[in-house]
Amino acid sequence: MELKKITIYGYGKLENITFSINSPIHVFYGENEAGKSTIMSFIHSILFGFPTKQQTELRYEPKLQHKYGGKLDIYFPEFGLTTIERVKGKATGDVTVTLEDGRRGQEELLDELLAGIDKALYQSIFSFNLHGLQNVQQLRGEELGRFLFSTGAVGSDRLLKVENELQKELDIRYKPSGKKPVLNEKLQVLRDKHSQLKSAEKDNNQYEQLLAKKRKIEQERQLTEADLKKEEHEKWLLEEWIKIRGMVREQELLEQKLAAYKDFKFPQNGLIRWEALKEKLLSVEAEIRHIEARMEEMDQEIASIPIQEELLIAENNILLAVEKFPVYEQLQNRQTQVENQVNKIEEDIDSLKSKLHLPIEEEILLRESNTSIFIKEQCAQAASKQRRLKEQKEELDERLKDEQTALESLEEAVKENKQKLLPKEERARLEERIKTENQYSWNKEKAELLSREINQLEDQRKLEEKRLKHNTMITSVLTLFLLLAGAGALFFEQWFITVICIVVCVVYVLFFLSGRKLAKNEISKKEKRLVLIKEERAQLVESFEKGQGISRYEAQRLEEDTTRREKFTQLQFKLEQQNESYERVLEGFEKWEGDFLSHQKLLRQLADELKIPYELATQQIYDAFLLIEEWKGKDRERNSYHQELDEIHREREEIISKISNFFIQFLEDEKDTIANMCYRLKTALKEEKKKTDRKEALRTKQTDLSENLDKYQTEYNRYAEEKTALFSLAGVADEEAFREKAILETERAKYKERLAAINVQLEMTNISKEHISLYQQILNPELQLEEKKTKMDKLASRLQELVEEAAAINFTISRIEGGGTYTDLLHSFKQAQSEFKEDVKEWAKFAVAKQLLAKTVEQYKQKQLPAMLQQAEENLAFLTEGKYIRIVPKEEGAGFLVESQHHLFYEAKELSQGTTEQLYLSIRIALAQTFYKSFCFPFIIDDSFVNFDEKRTEKVIQLLQKCKENQLIFFTCHRHLLKYFPDESLHVLPAEERETSL
Repeated sequence: MELKKITIYGYGKLENITFSINSPIHVFYGENEAGKSTIMSFIHSILFGFPTKQQTELRYEPKLQHKYGGKLDIYFPEFGLTTIERVKGKATGDVTVTLEDGRRGQEELLDELLAGIDKALYQSIFSFNLHGLQNVQQLRGEELGRFLFSTGAVGSDRLLKVENELQKELDIRYKPSGKKPVLNEKLQVLRDKHSQLKSAEKDNNQYEQLLAKKRKIEQERQLTEADLKKEEHEKWLLEEWIKIRGMVREQELLEQKLAAYKDFKFPQNGLIRWEALKEKLLSVEAEIRHIEARMEEMDQEIASIPIQEELLIAENNILLAVEKFPVYEQLQNRQTQVENQVNKIEEDIDSLKSKLHLPIEEEILLRESNTSIFIKEQCAQAASKQRRLKEQKEELDERLKDEQTALESLEEAVKENKQKLLPKEERARLEERIKTENQYSWNKEKAELLSREINQLEDQRKLEEKRLKHNTMITSVLTLFLLLAGAGALFFEQWFITVICIVVCVVYVLFFLSGRKLAKNEISKKEKRLVLIKEERAQLVESFEKGQGISRYEAQRLEEDTTRREKFTQLQFKLEQQNESYERVLEGFEKWEGDFLSHQKLLRQLADELKIPYELATQQIYDAFLLIEEWKGKDRERNSYHQELDEIHREREEIISKISNFFIQFLEDEKDTIANMCYRLKTALKEEKKKTDRKEALRTKQTDLSENLDKYQTEYNRYAEEKTALFSLAGVADEEAFREKAILETERAKYKERLAAINVQLEMTNISKEHISLYQQILNPELQLEEKKTKMDKLASRLQELVEEAAAINFTISRIEGGGTYTDLLHSFKQAQSEFKEDVKEWAKFAVAKQLLAKTVEQYKQKQLPAMLQQAEENLAFLTEGKYIRIVPKEEGAGFLVESQHHLFYEAKELSQGTTEQLYLSIRIALAQTFYKSFCFPFIIDDSFVNFDEKRTEKVIQLLQKCKENQLIFFTCHRHLLKYFPDESLHVLPAEERETSL
């Protein structure tokens, strides 16, 4: 099947468009909204029908009053070139199929051509767009394998959707570990009702026995609980003693050791205090030596810095003068600009003078010429009117010339046509001949009509005579029969029958005679009419046999003369109209002359006001006004610039004078450029200020260092006093003796700290000091603890038994007290059982459907899937350049495993997004190459590869091009994809297109 031509009558915004497709690969390129998706939908609609109004697909009905639909020219190998036309009609449209041999049909023939393929199957295998690949991106990992398996079966995710729908219906009704589904809830209710029913059979006579047993168990339980609590408390105290027994022994040992240090003296944290104090003494001593050296260096540096005091005193005045240097530069730049502007104005004025070229002095012209707004408006109107008068004159001259030419042409045509007309006598003769010829034709036609009428009348007469004879014979037979019947009845004395036969016979004979008379009268009238018509026909035949017809030449001459006379009449009418037009042009000339004279008077007045010659005013009055007005403006602007130049010169001289005086006073006698003088003055001020700041900074630092020296000296004295006091507390005179005593103090502190910790832990226990001596007398507390535990386990076990017995008795009592009668429980159970069976039947339908689907899938995996997977593996290896070499179906369930070139297996969810899309394409194309190989339908693809990189896109297009049995129709809005296709297969869609052909 190969698409040859697309003809669109009206579909969406596309109207009356034809596309010819002459190649196995064809590309439609266009921007968004150019109509690519519309063309793709049109192909689907013509082949499979328009979408109905109930469907969600767009119908693309044309907004304007255009015919809805179109046709496709398709080549089928078995049927040849076939035309499929579909227009608006029933729900999916009226289709007409025309084969190459002329055979026509409708939907049945189209189904035969398409081999039973419907729209959904075609879109699943051969037609797909970007959304097909994007659906792969939206799936969760566990669904991706099932989606690809469904694609391998039917080309799309329909199999996956059916499986999900069945599972969803099953989950709504029942889940093995669920509680909320309907069957789960009803099953639990059914179990509860069954238990209630069974219990009701046994428990009717147990109520009193249960109450007595309950009281006995409650008493025993209270006694057991009291014994258990007592044993548990004793066990807990034994456990506490076992934990603290070692600490009690350690406490006694530490107390003995600390008794040996009874008269020992050492300051608290003495060693730490000495280390810190020693570090501070060394640090302060180093700082004192550093400060003394630094102060000496600063004294030497201060003595080496000279300062110019007069320059610093004049600093503010110098800076004020120097800061005006940018103003000086601005004034200099402005002076240059103003001088340039003055020169330009002078040039403009000279240009205006040359343009006007007036024989009058400049001062007089500028002073006395009137350039008010009123005069400007008058000049503009006068110039406009001057142009209009000139244009009117040219237009009138042209019209006069045209009208005169047309008038002369019409007069010549009237004269020529009048000479060609026939004389009146000759035309009258020919008209008489034509009239005679018309009468001759009429007589001949009438004679033929009369001949036909004669034949009809003769046939009618013969028919009437035949009918009359037939009626006479029937009447004779019937009369004879009635007479014989009457005679027979008379013979048998049947008087009534005899009278009836006689009456009927008489009436019938009377009717027959009356009808016979009328028939004879009708035949007589027709014979008379026939005679008259024959006579009239004979006269007509005699008249046209004697007449003579007009010749063809004479008839043609009369017709040509009639045409010439009509043309002559039209020319005369046009000549009258042309004379009127010529007169109107002459009137226009007279009016123009009046306007021209009044305008010249106005121009003289304006020339006097502007002081210009009249000749210039007649040619360019408004331009002259604008030039004079511009001249005056330039003169005012020139005077303003001269005043500005004088002010600039004065300010520049004042700035130069101040800066030069300071330069000579503080730096040199000779002058320099103004810029250099400013720079050198500012540099000198900066250097002096730096020197001053440096001296002040050094003096400030000296003061700070002196203060720091005093502070460190005081601090050093304080630390020396603390050292003396610390050694005195320890009872030593030097550092070495102090450190020896510190070692002994550390050991004593360690014993005290451990003893304090033990005391804290012992105080936190629940055994008081009085009881500790009692527990010390126990020889083996671990054995006694085990005995306590054994006794407690027995008590706890018995207590649990009592609690369970009491709970069972209480439950039985409450059930007996709260339950209904046995009959009510039985009725409720049967009703719940019936409802549950009905719901189970509904669940079984979906369970069987899912089982059948799974069985079908398994058969597909065993029989049909291997051939498709072999082709898909080749496609995937080609697309991935051998990175993935095999596709293996899972042993259980739906899904695939993909084997890499390193022989590692991956599930679909473990692949990258790009590889997953390549796998999807490989499977879809493999379906067309294997299961649907015999159909050879075209691939129709709408921008499905825009997310691929350049290399992957090239591989996909090469794979599609290898499918030579299938035509490729490709739609895209991406220009970079066009390089993969030949130019002859490309069609560029404009934003709006009405009619085109490739």
